[in-house]
Amino acid sequence: MTSFEYVRYYMALLVVAFVPGAFLFWFVVHPFVPFWRRVGYGWAYTLGLTVVTGVAVTLFAMRDALLTVEFGTSAVTVAVGAPLIVSSSVLRRKWGKHLRLRTLWGLPELAPERHESRLLSDGIYARVRHPRYLEMLLGVAGWAFVSNYLAAYAVTVYTMVMLALLIPLEERELVQRFGPAYEDYRRRVPALLPRLRRRVY
Repeated sequence: MTSFEYVRYYMALLVVAFVPGAFLFWFVVHPFVPFWRRVGYGWAYTLGLTVVTGVAVTLFAMRDALLTVEFGTSAVTVAVGAPLIVSSSVLRRKWGKHLRLRTLWGLPELAPERHESRLLSDGIYARVRHPRYLEMLLGVAGWAFVSNYLAAYAVTVYTMVMLALLIPLEERELVQRFGPAYEDYRRRVPALLPRLRRRVY
């Protein structure tokens, strides 16, 4: 293989091995928040990270079968994927200015009495409600196009399905936490397709 073929292969491997389990972590958390609040969020992280690790190890072990079908190096798919990766990186920096690590890990959700939070509605959050998920979708799609492996494209579709399921679960909890303020915010700001201009009220 050429050097770029190796790059494509390892990009596809990272997407296929690590993205699926990352979503499953939050499906361990979001549907069972009242339970984790009672027993302690440490157990939620233990179970969630066990699932993530187990899925990653399993998919990595299956890498030869999963990465059998690839479509070769393509200037067209690289030209599509590269801007998506850059856009993902830009979004990462933008939401990173507003989101604390404890919020990223869900501590205000799992232990609200110990970790207060505020509704994020400024900066990038004034244009899109879930910039983290948009960043992930763009990044996965970008890596899939550059790698040009069938399994990476399948993970991109999987990502879209998981986001469609995960966002309502997360927003249900946000409505419970922030009440009418979040409902108003949800009416004003789109979930994943960002508004290019800030509305003036």
